Amino acid sequence: MYLITNKITYCFLKTVGIVCLSTITSLVMNTLGIGKESVIMVFLLGVLFTSVLTNSYVWGVLTSFASLMLFNFLFTDPRFTFVIYSRNDIVLLAFFLITAVVSGTVTSKLQQQIAISEKNEDTTHTLYRIAAGFLPVSGTRSIALRAVSFVNEYLGCDSAIQLDGSQSFFTNSAELPKGPSQEYIIQSNVGRIGRMLIFEADTLLDKHNALIVQAVVTQLGIALDREQLYSKQETIRLAMEKEQLRANLLRSVAHDLRSPLTALSGASNLLAENYEDLSDSERKKLALDITDEIHWLTNLVENILNMTRINDSQLVINKTDEVIDDVVNEGISHTSRLFKERSLTVHLPDEVIVVPMDGKLIVQVMTNLLENTARHTPLESLIDLTVRLGDKQVVISVSDTGEGVDPLIEDNLFDRFVTLDHGITDSRRGMGLGLAICKAIVEAHGGAIQYEPNLPKGSRFTFTLPLEG
Repeated sequence: MYLITNKITYCFLKTVGIVCLSTITSLVMNTLGIGKESVIMVFLLGVLFTSVLTNSYVWGVLTSFASLMLFNFLFTDPRFTFVIYSRNDIVLLAFFLITAVVSGTVTSKLQQQIAISEKNEDTTHTLYRIAAGFLPVSGTRSIALRAVSFVNEYLGCDSAIQLDGSQSFFTNSAELPKGPSQEYIIQSNVGRIGRMLIFEADTLLDKHNALIVQAVVTQLGIALDREQLYSKQETIRLAMEKEQLRANLLRSVAHDLRSPLTALSGASNLLAENYEDLSDSERKKLALDITDEIHWLTNLVENILNMTRINDSQLVINKTDEVIDDVVNEGISHTSRLFKERSLTVHLPDEVIVVPMDGKLIVQVMTNLLENTARHTPLESLIDLTVRLGDKQVVISVSDTGEGVDPLIEDNLFDRFVTLDHGITDSRRGMGLGLAICKAIVEAHGGAIQYEPNLPKGSRFTFTLPLEG
């Protein structure tokens, strides 16, 4: 009410000021000898200015009547009376009144249409900003809080969002606002998914603001629906990846177990059925072959178990202080059978280095690297294992002078099921799990592993372990 009274007073003062200015200007023009036909145009301009400045045709019409009376009183004969003798003056005043009322009304309407157009343009920009504002947001909580922030920004009032099936509210305050509220239903493609409460909305929600609230609620429903669809798609994708991984793992295990089991069966049957006919060297050779296959199976099972733990996020790192020389020696002992006819050089630091690690898992890393090197390089290849002290870390590298890594798989070398022929396994018996497991174990320790060419020929795999837990 106070605002309305102030607006009326403001428009009244404008009207009085314009009428007074028109009157003074007309008197000056009349003194200069300018005819009343020209003077009346000053009052007509006053009517137009009143309509424009007050943005209301009512004040323009009032100015028209006031100007008519002043012109009659001051400029028609007899002057300073409201009596009119001349027919020409009557016609002039009639046309003035009609022209003033029509032009004032048209001008006021035009002003209102301009204001409506500007407001519609502002509303369009607001709706666009609301729609665009939900696009980069993900997560149910973030989406709900974005809607609450839009209501607060554009309407200046508090709001709260409650999703169906939940007792909690999303709001921009520490607790749920008090007072009367209006409820808006949040809809998605599947129906109602929640509600939005707008507090202290009775004095704020005019037609324009109600449109903004409805836009916020609509975009909120679309964003939440999109989030649910994305969540379902992500769940399906993960399930498909897990199923694909399980299928690959089963095929790999079936393929890789066939060769060693066949070799074990053949060697053991030959040893059992022809034991007396075999010489000691032949029996020893068969026993060593059986031992070699058992070692390979043991390492295969260990890799499979570690990979399943990694996939299920159950790889537990139990760090203890270990002397790096002991871990290296244990890794070499696990693969000693592969280096009976090969050249393996080991370089260890002179000082004793103690590293916090899970010794069993790091031995597995060294075993995998040494086995890969031995199985994928010719007999004459020189293999080197070097341990050195770096900046707050220990650096272990395994290098060879073989043919190096195929460039086609170099970028995916540490992915699962990557082998020389890009299939499940290769002719040298490998599931493509060893390097992937090495990477997971090393990174779980806070280190890093990488491959680089061993110039001028060969490969080098290097991994680091931090000296501090």
